Amino acid sequence: MKTKLLFFVIVLAFTGMNAYSQCVGKCREGKGVYTFDRGGDTYDGTFSGGKFDGSGTYTYKSGAKYVGDFKSGKRQGKGTYTYPTGDVYTGEFVNGLPEGKGVYTFVNGDVFTGDFKNGKRDGEGTYVFANGTKLTGRFENSALVEQISIERKKK
Repeated sequence: MKTKLLFFVIVLAFTGMNAYSQCVGKCREGKGVYTFDRGGDTYDGTFSGGKFDGSGTYTYKSGAKYVGDFKSGKRQGKGTYTYPTGDVYTGEFVNGLPEGKGVYTFVNGDVFTGDFKNGKRDGEGTYVFANGTKLTGRFENSALVEQISIERKKK
């Protein structure tokens, strides 16, 4: 009897570790919804080889959300990432980070349109401030390194 009870406790302990992790649908190949055991993140989309692949929506417990393309489990291709702060990036992703052409809209109303590399503004772009001032320049590591032009909104 003690052996059966010990076995039951061990099985319960191991199955309980993943009690919050679940899949509804075809999370190996096809379409499904996967809820993670750590943090409560969810992914609703297509799978290939058990990884996110194709289009889907990843919702983070933090309030962040990504809607777009995935490849081998990472954000890859075109998509929209909404940050917990309310800022929104729409554009291209490579290895999970903004890279290529994109638009970053700040919650305060500022908008940057241009090139991104490794998740940062990098290359040519236009920054339009909420007050209407428009700055065009070259950016590196999200910092303005060369101002090309600036237009102030006329009152």
